[in-house]
Amino acid sequence: MKRNNVFILIGIFIIASCGNRNFLAADSEEYRQTLEKVNGLDFEIENEWGNPLRGSRINLLGNPNHIRFENDSVDVFLPFFGVRHSGGGYGSEGAIVYKGPIENLRIEEMPGRGRIKIFFQGNHRSENLDFDITVFPGGKTSTSVGSSQRDRMGYEGRIVEKEKSEK
Repeated sequence: MKRNNVFILIGIFIIASCGNRNFLAADSEEYRQTLEKVNGLDFEIENEWGNPLRGSRINLLGNPNHIRFENDSVDVFLPFFGVRHSGGGYGSEGAIVYKGPIENLRIEEMPGRGRIKIFFQGNHRSENLDFDITVFPGGKTSTSVGSSQRDRMGYEGRIVEKEKSEK
């Protein structure tokens, strides 16, 4: 009987520990700094992994890619590995490309889960794009891109120092 009580106590301790971790992450300075950066919309994401809907994840190191936010606009270049369902071929890009205003922007703070969600849309030629980005404290990111012409594609990366553009 005592042995069962020990296992129950250990189980309760493990469950309580997991719940506290997310709460503490939301109260941390790291979370507040990340939230400030996201709300300022002046940062860049570089992805290390591509996750196609069908197939294995792909290491993107050495493949140019970025999501650059600057106030009310965004510049997106993400390599695409998947199936295109309609539209005129891949063109010379072979990537998900969008450069222009951030349309239908929504930023959701999720302090209880220790993350921030960014949603926005864009159109490139005849393709409608839906972006869903999750930003974790410390700058790790998870991005999902839905398209009117392609399979959904996921990416894992992090916030990096913005490249200085030449003017």
